[in-house]
Formats: sequence, C-alpha cells, structure tokens
Amino acid sequence: MEYRKDIQILRGISVLLVVLFHLEIGGFKSGFLGVDVFFVISGYLMAILYNPERKWEFFVKRARRLLPAYFAIIVVTLLACMLITTPNDYDSVIKQTLFATFFTSNIGYWTENSYFSKSAFNPLLHLWSLGVEIQFYLLLPFLYWLFSKIRGSYFVVLLVSLAACFYVVEVSPKTAFFMLPFRLWEFLLGYGIAKLVFHGTLGKNEAMRWLGVAGLILLLAIPMIKVDGNAVNFIQGHPGLSALSVCLATALILGFGLPPVVENLRIAGWLEKLGQYSYSIYLIHFPLIVLFLYKPFSGTVLHAETYWQTAVLVGSIIILSKALYTFIENPLRLKPNFQHGLILCCIVILISGPLGTVFQIMTIPEKEMLIYKAWTDRSEYRCGKIKRILDPSAISCEITEPLDKPHRRIMLVGNSHADSIKDTFKSVAQARNLSVRFVVSNSPLMVNGITPENLIKEAKLHQIDTLIFHYAPGSVDPSIIRETVSLADAQNISSAFIMPVPVWRDHIPMALWKHLKLNDPLPSANLIDYQTLNQGLIQGLAAITNKKWKIYQVANYLCANDCKMSDASGKPLYFDSGHLTLTGSEYLRKVFEQIVEDVIDLAK
Repeated sequence: MEYRKDIQILRGISVLLVVLFHLEIGGFKSGFLGVDVFFVISGYLMAILYNPERKWEFFVKRARRLLPAYFAIIVVTLLACMLITTPNDYDSVIKQTLFATFFTSNIGYWTENSYFSKSAFNPLLHLWSLGVEIQFYLLLPFLYWLFSKIRGSYFVVLLVSLAACFYVVEVSPKTAFFMLPFRLWEFLLGYGIAKLVFHGTLGKNEAMRWLGVAGLILLLAIPMIKVDGNAVNFIQGHPGLSALSVCLATALILGFGLPPVVENLRIAGWLEKLGQYSYSIYLIHFPLIVLFLYKPFSGTVLHAETYWQTAVLVGSIIILSKALYTFIENPLRLKPNFQHGLILCCIVILISGPLGTVFQIMTIPEKEMLIYKAWTDRSEYRCGKIKRILDPSAISCEITEPLDKPHRRIMLVGNSHADSIKDTFKSVAQARNLSVRFVVSNSPLMVNGITPENLIKEAKLHQIDTLIFHYAPGSVDPSIIRETVSLADAQNISSAFIMPVPVWRDHIPMALWKHLKLNDPLPSANLIDYQTLNQGLIQGLAAITNKKWKIYQVANYLCANDCKMSDASGKPLYFDSGHLTLTGSEYLRKVFEQIVEDVIDLAK
C-alpha cells in the first residue's frame, strides 16, 4: 500500500482529540469521538492489507505492529501501581491487566461501570478500544469470506450493526460503547470505502478531493459537538448520530483524500508527525495521566489542579511516547522473534499480580489494611451482571433465593443507597420466608428514572405486597413518594420509607487513612446535623397520611451522640462519604427485622 499523508493527518487529529479529552482541557468534552475515527481508519487499512491466501502472515504482522508496545505499557503500569497505589486500587489493576492480556479489556470494563464514570481506579481504561480492534481482526477472515460469497451481505451486516447500536444505546449505552457487534459498522464503513478505492471507484478525480475537505472540517468541529456518553438515546448518546457523522466524515477523507494544498500546510505537517507517533501516544498518555494525578480512594483522577501539572503531563507524554516509539514500537515490528518478548511480558503480568499483592500485605500494617478493605466490603452492583445479561430489559430482579411460597413479596426501591443496604435487608427477609425484588435502575422515581405509574405496574406484575423506599438525602422529591404511595394504596400495596443514613462531607476511608498516616483530625457529625440535612424530607413525608404507610428511623443506630464512621476494630462503615459497607449495613439489621415483622403482621 502506498503512503497516504492524509491518513497520518487523520491519526494525528484523532489522537490529539483523545489526549485533550483525557487531560480535561476545556472545549474538548467530545474528544472521545477520536476513537471512532481510529475504528474507521482500521477498517479501511485491514480491507487493503488482509490477504485470504496469507492469513497467518497477516496476523503476525498485526501482532508485530501492535503487541510489543501494548504489553510494555501493561507491564510498566502494573509494576508502577504495585509501588504507588493502595491495595484496593492495585487489586483493580490486576483484574484490568488480566483482561488486557487476553485482549478483552472492553468486556472487562463493560462488566463494571460506564466509560465515563471515574469512581473506580482504571489506569488501563483506554485499552478497551484495542480489545475491540483486535477482536475485529479475529473476525475479519470470516467477514471477508461472507462478503465475497454472499452478494449484498456487506450492506446487511453494516446496517444491522448500526441499527443494533442505535437500539442498544436506548437500553444500555455502555453495552453499545464497549462491545464489538455495536461498533462493527464503524470498521465496515472504512472497509467498504477501501474496496471502492481499491477498485478505482473513488479517489481518482483530483477535483473530488475537496469532498475530503468537507469531512476534515467536520472532524475539526468535534469539540463543538455536544455528546452525552450516558444518554439513553441515539440522538444525544454515544455511539449515536454524532458517531455516525464523524465516521462518515472520516470515510469521505479516506475515499477522496485531501487536496495537495491542504496536505502541504504547515499544521498538516505537524498533524502528520503526530499521526506517526499516534499509537505510542495513545498507549502511554492515559496511564501516565492517571498515575501522575493518583490519589488514594479517589478513583480515576484526570483533572490537573494546576497549570504546571498539565504542562508536566504534556511534556512527559511527548518524551515517553517518543521513547516508546523509538525503542519498542518501531524496532520490534521488524524483529522476527518478537514473540519471545511477548511471552516474557505475559509471564511477568501473571506473576506480578499475586506477588504484588503479597508484597503489599507484608509491608502494610493490619490496621491500615482494614481501611483498604472498605472498597471490597460491599455487595455486587444492583442486580448483578449475570442477571442483567440474561434479561437486559428487566425493570426489577429478585435478589432473594427463589421461594416456593413466600409469606409476602417486597420490592426495594431506591438509588445507590438502597443498593448498599440490600444484602443485609434480603438476608433478614429471606430468613422469614419473604421474597425481595430490587429495582434495576439506579434512579427510580428520580429525574429520567422509572415513573410512579410504571413502578406500580411492575409491582402488580410480580404480585408485590409491600414497597420499601430508601434514598440518599435530598435525592428524591417527597411529593413523588406521596404520589407513588397513593397509587400503591389504591392497589392494596403497603409502603414504607427507610430514612436516609447519616452522610459525611468527607470520604470516610480517605479520612481514616489520612488520620492514620498523616495524623489529620477525623471529621465529625451528629444527630443535629442529620436533622438539619433531612428537614425537607422529614416534613414532606410527614404529610403522607395513608393507612398502609410507615416511616422507619435509622439515624440512632449509627449516631448515639456523634456519628460512627468505623467499628471497634477500625473497619469503615462507609466505602465513601455516604454509602454503607456491608459492615455498616449490619448496624441497621434491627431496623430491617422490625420491617419484616411488620410486613408479616400485615398478612395476618
């Protein structure tokens, strides 16, 4: 394949957008769309480079091109995290490296939170796109065979993937974001353009190159495109209409090229040079940012607090990317025995994880280790991954073990605070032969969440006898609860509200850690603070006078005079500023036992 300057310019633009997005530079909130450009370019190049008569040679060349630098970054990140991160964060990195080793980072992150969530420590989050890309390579021989054997199959697969992507964005945006079937259309746009160019349909008319300029203008306008990565619609969400526009713009450039006058601009030369180093830049920039800005218990920090930090990061990205390209990416792509180094990297990854854990356990005092365990001292998120996979459209799920003839059926409704108490609550209910369902959504009865009417419809569908509400302070409007209780009452469904747990201004594990390591004073909170914070909710709920309605207080169990943040052994009762750990939720067991007794009494 002959050298194309415009492709290097595209790569330069794409990686620049992604890096500026990750550095959280103002005006580049949609810079993640640069990855969509990479996917279209990859589809274009693979259509040209793949030869069905030389499959093995194709995969070897791809491996030489991508894997040395890829595994080098994984190994260096893992070793660095072993030395500078806390055990809870290091455990997360071990899982990420294992997924990355088997080119399934996208699947690993899909089982966790959204790409746009920063709550977890994810220094290798950017490798999700390499997982998608390598999976596309593995699928390529089948696609090539299918498209050559069945006429029109290319357009069918492309359109089905696009339609499925837009549909899934409306159900689970992170699924559409991370999983290959819903990204395949982006690769195929590039693939189709390559076949047209290869057969001489496009790219021959010099005058038509100005169509490529139209695509370039759209790509340069990416920072102005407003995209919400968590939106559940294909118009505002991602990948949606914005991704389609960017991919079509990329396809225009790939198909028609750029005029010489544009390619010869000085800025085009800079972007071409950036494109040459784009792979190394992409690999190194994200873990470098995350580790440089690392703070224990703070998840993935990307925003630099000062301009000098940003300047240091930019300089470090430039220097280290150049080093990665010069000493690993470029020379190793030509070495015939590169696989020996890859095998060594895999061995280091597999060994370093458990050895690093042992190292940290041996060097960290037991009292400090108790603080770190707060991160894992909690239950599986909402309804759990397997249930969501098996029934992605479900509104609620059963969280107790299946019971033949439960005495009563309860539905627990609430946001993430309800999620943090659900395990203790369900254990109390199941012990008395009560079944418990839990609402899948993290924002029921809240903005853009399930409505009161739909909640009651779901309750009737599953023959629910009692609704139990629990929310964080200030997160739900009492009038919505009042409306829901009235609808439930009309259907002979009783309702109860578990008052919010005391919350803190400080991240509790971090406060305990700073107190232990730096002797910082511990935060304090009391019942007066609690009453003040929840005054509006207290007054709003007091106006509900339905007979089948009850309010349960919890503050006294966590606050005698001053509120507790850890148990007698030092285990945190919260894994952040307001969500209870499993240890913390046990403090409310007596409340849950009273609720269960009251529910049973209603059946008599």
